[in-house]
Order: sequence, then C-alpha cells, then structure tokens
Amino acid sequence: MSYRIHVIDDEPIIHDIISRILKDKDYEIDSSTNIEESLEKHKDKHYDLVLLDLMIPGTSGIQIFNELKKIDSDVKVIIMTAYGTLETAVKAVEMGAIDYVNKPFDNEHLISTIEKALFSEEKKDIEELKTSFEGSVYFHNIVGKSESIKEVIAKTKKVAKTNSTVLIYGESGTGKELVARAIHMESLRSSQPFVVAYSAPDELFESNLFGHKKGAFTGAIADKIGLIEVAKGGTLFFDDVATVPFQTQVKLLRVIQEKEYIVLGDTKVRKADVRVIAATNQELNELVEKGEFREDLYYRLNVIRIEIPPLRERKEDIPLLADFFIKKYSEINGKKIEGIDDSALDYLINYHWPGNVRELENVIESMVVLSEKSILTKNDIPLEKRYSSIPFLYNLLELNGIPLKDKIEQLKEYLILKALKKANGVQKKAAEMLGLKSTTFNEMLKRLNLSSGKKSDESD
Repeated sequence: MSYRIHVIDDEPIIHDIISRILKDKDYEIDSSTNIEESLEKHKDKHYDLVLLDLMIPGTSGIQIFNELKKIDSDVKVIIMTAYGTLETAVKAVEMGAIDYVNKPFDNEHLISTIEKALFSEEKKDIEELKTSFEGSVYFHNIVGKSESIKEVIAKTKKVAKTNSTVLIYGESGTGKELVARAIHMESLRSSQPFVVAYSAPDELFESNLFGHKKGAFTGAIADKIGLIEVAKGGTLFFDDVATVPFQTQVKLLRVIQEKEYIVLGDTKVRKADVRVIAATNQELNELVEKGEFREDLYYRLNVIRIEIPPLRERKEDIPLLADFFIKKYSEINGKKIEGIDDSALDYLINYHWPGNVRELENVIESMVVLSEKSILTKNDIPLEKRYSSIPFLYNLLELNGIPLKDKIEQLKEYLILKALKKANGVQKKAAEMLGLKSTTFNEMLKRLNLSSGKKSDESD
C-alpha cells in the first residue's frame, strides 16, 4: 500500500530533501509552498500525513493547520520548524499535531517519526515533549545561551502576549527580523499573517503599505491591496523604520495610534487590525534631533525596546551557531560534515564579526559547500575572512588567550598571503617583498599549508 504524504513548506529545497530521505519508501509525496496551493490539493485528494512548516511567509503553519482541519477533521500533521521551542511544540500538539520535528533533519529520526505517525494513533505526550526540550538553546529563530541573548528571549516572551508596539534595535545582521517573528509566533496573533514592509521610494512605499485605487496616481492601472490589509489580524513588521519617508510617518502614526488608514485615491477610513513591530540599526532619537524623524512617531514606536547584542559581545554563542549552520547547510547541500575542529572554532570565536550572525552564517555555508572533508578546519575559512585587515589585526592585537607563538604564525600567514596577492601569485616577487630567499619562502608555504602560487616571473 502506498501512503500519500503532503509536504507544505515555502522552501522548495526542503521538498527535495524530504523526497531524497524517503526515496526508498513506498510513499507518494506531494508538495506545496503556500496556503492556497496546500488547501486546494486537500480538496482534491486525501493525504495520510502532512509535514507542515510553522514559518510560511504571509501566513503561518498554525493557520494552515486550522484550515486543513476544516477540510479533514482527522488530518494527521507533523509540525516542522527550523528551531525548536517548548511553547510552539506544545501549542501544535494541543491543536492535534501527531509530533514535532526540527530542521535540519536527522534522517533516521524523521523516518521513524513519519512511520510512527502513519502506523499509530498515538500522539506526542505533553510531558515527554517538555522533557525532550529541557535545556534547549533554541527559541524560534534565536540560537544562543549567553546571558545577553537570554535577556532578549525573556523580554520577547513578556511582550509577545500583549498588543503593544515593539522597537527592535540592533546592528545589521544581528537577527532583528528573527526576534520580530518570535514575538509574532508567541503572540495571540500567531495564526494570522506575519508581513514584512521593506524600504521603497516615497510613492511606492505608501502604495505598498496602504494600497491604492485605480487612477490614484500615474501608473495606477488597477486597484491594489496594501500590506496593512494583507496582514489583517496579524503582525506588520517594518524592517528598517528609519527609512520610512518623512511625509508617510504621520500616516503610520495614525495606523499605530488610531488603528486607521486610508487607501491611496480613496476617502473611506478603514480599520487597521495589525500589531506593529519596527526594527532599526540607527538611534531614532538622534534622527529626531536632526529633524529627520518625527518625534511623536518615535515615542509611539519606542513603547517597548528590545536591544539585540552584536555577535562580538556574545562569543559564547558562536560554537552553538556554528554547529547549527553546519547541520543546516550540510543537509541542504547533501554533505556529510560532522563538525569543526578546535583551531577553526577558535578563529571564529576570536574574529570581530562586523556583519554579525548573518556574516557567520555565510562563512559556514561557504565552508560546508567547498570542504571535501568530514571535519571543517581553519583552511576551510575563506581567505578574505581569515585575513580581512581590520578584523584580523584587531584580534591579533587583543589579549584574548591565544598564545604568542600562534599569533606569530597567524601574522606570518597574513603577510605571506598579502605578498602573494600583491605579486599576482608570483612566489619569487612575494619572497623579495618580504626579504626572504625563494627556498625559505617555499618552505614556509609548505609548513603553513598555503597555496604556493607561481614559481617565477616566467610562469606568468
């Protein structure tokens, strides 16, 4: 007998991964990327099991689950999410989910979970679930165990159940949107959409936000629904609120304060049933002093402020983040990377990370994709990261526990690679720049396990 399984996830790569994991099983697998597509397929056929992602743009897994139960009250669902938390796991099970799995998947665990769901009516026990999540270092999309990130999580949990406006501050790449999504997922609005309002030119921004009527301005050839309507009942997240056009700020203030707005080209006042969360990497009070941001809007946004620390201030979280990203990108790319060695991890911990968690994720992805070994090493770290002048010299001059002899070796590597780059890879020229004999230079390259470049000018 062939069982029908429906995978609902907005990332096509996840459909491919699950199909690959289950390729030897006698299952018929369908996939959908949004709520409309998934509901339409359930109207046409019966599925024995649904693998449902919690984070679906424009809606949520919880909302899709509710709609699926209206079509098939006995639908069997396994909830999937990139980061496990006790709160969402319990919520999903209380709604009737059979079980709960985390991404990236452990292949054998996913298979056993699916088989248990197909062949048994037993549901995950709430107490067992609590035990399995005890000591977890993940909270929705937030990974870490440092005191500073624990404070962020604690504050996120407190504000989630309210309708208050939240202002999230943090440098680029720290994960402001992840915190906003966590607030939404823990809120009473979690079954409704989470919608992101990105920066855009003045007229386009207002059109995107409020919608417009046909003929409202040049180029408005048809009616358009705005993001406020799309996010109805849910959360509207301003990804960089400092860039909201000045003339639009008073209209945004009305949305927050009066819960009202007007579609461009219309006269009808409409209700704005949305919770507003805003993020910024700029100090809004300084923009207020410069006359670049409305003071009244600043005070309405700054009701509750959550500050996300930069990665360089929570380095104890780097091993956890590195491990998570290794598993994630190993799964996505079909690699068998088991971990990272101490020398590479020490480098990652001591790097300055100007691009924060986003930069770390990009580095780990590159290492996983390009490595041909089961354990990542320092040589897998992209050279432009290992020897980016300012962060490299910053770490080199810090008294951060790295022995002097190791710092000297790092400086040698840095100068050798810089000389090779300046000499267009010609070893002889690079050696001359460093005042070394070619034979000595060659030996240093071999000892440091670095690329030797070209032997001489004639090899150009």
